[in-house]
Amino acid sequence: MLRAIGLFIWRFMVIFSFIVNIVLVVVLLVAGLFIFHIKAQVAQPLVAGLHSSFVGLDNATIDWTIPVRDTITLNTVIPLNTCTTVTLNDSVPLVVNANIVLPGVGNLNNAQVNLSLPNGLPLPICLNLEVPVTNLEVPVSLDVRAVIPLRETQLHDVAQNLRLLFEPLAVGLTNLPDDFSEAVTLVGDVLGGRANLLKENEYTLQPWPGYSMTAGVGYELINVPMPQESRPLQTGIVPLGGIPFLDDDIRPELYVDGNTPQQINQQANANMQTQNIPPYHYNGGLGEIIATVNGGQFVPQTTVTDTNNTNQTDVGIIPPPDTNSNPVVSPELPIGGPIITPTPTPNPDQGILPPAGG
Repeated sequence: MLRAIGLFIWRFMVIFSFIVNIVLVVVLLVAGLFIFHIKAQVAQPLVAGLHSSFVGLDNATIDWTIPVRDTITLNTVIPLNTCTTVTLNDSVPLVVNANIVLPGVGNLNNAQVNLSLPNGLPLPICLNLEVPVTNLEVPVSLDVRAVIPLRETQLHDVAQNLRLLFEPLAVGLTNLPDDFSEAVTLVGDVLGGRANLLKENEYTLQPWPGYSMTAGVGYELINVPMPQESRPLQTGIVPLGGIPFLDDDIRPELYVDGNTPQQINQQANANMQTQNIPPYHYNGGLGEIIATVNGGQFVPQTTVTDTNNTNQTDVGIIPPPDTNSNPVVSPELPIGGPIITPTPTPNPDQGILPPAGG
């Protein structure tokens, strides 16, 4: 009885194993026939599409014009110290006392003389006085154009890290063969030690095709340098990147002498602390600090009901903060010392980090 049961189990296992092997062989044959189609139509567009989108995000530029429409109330004193020329717009009569010398007759003292300054007479004058200005309503109407390259902001680090996650996969997929003849060539390169799936190709030269609209056209201040006091400090923090052994081929300079991006970032944070740079300037906490201006809580801008039915619409003007309020800063985000602002160097990077030795 037991022998019959054992024989049945053995036969079942043999038949089951045979069926599984047949299914696997069929699957491999089908996959082999469609592997290049899957690579060209599914895997490569998906991975390369994600990578190129992050490259495009990093290279994008915000070009937007902000309309400013407001009225400013002035209460001040304007010092006026200048020389100018004024013109009389009417005749000015003058009555003065004078001592008149009459040749051959004598002197006429304390005589009254009537004069008249004619209309249109230019008079040079100098003014040195203070002009008080009280409750003067000054209308403000201007359009402020902002051209902001995202790669020159903190968004560059986010886009760069996402790009590094997919770059070796995207470049490797584009270098994989598209048919059996290219596959044979790749096998020969692998056996000969010449294979390099991260080599430069047509995709790496232009991963992002371009944008549907321009940025900076007609902007005359493109070549004007940023004010020295407004330039950000380079912290030395680098994106963590993606798969370590592939990232080593893309950014070999970060892995010299056994270093890693994590170790470089630890050293960069220590350098910032040495310079008394508050962490919220480079760890993403600045938004929370700005929110604490309203008593420790973020208070969104509210819409004022138009009780006079003037049909005025919001034109995007944010009201000035209350100067009498006391800002509250979270004790978890300390305020530190001065910010060092070195001059940034131009970045010719076009979206692809070159592989090692390439």
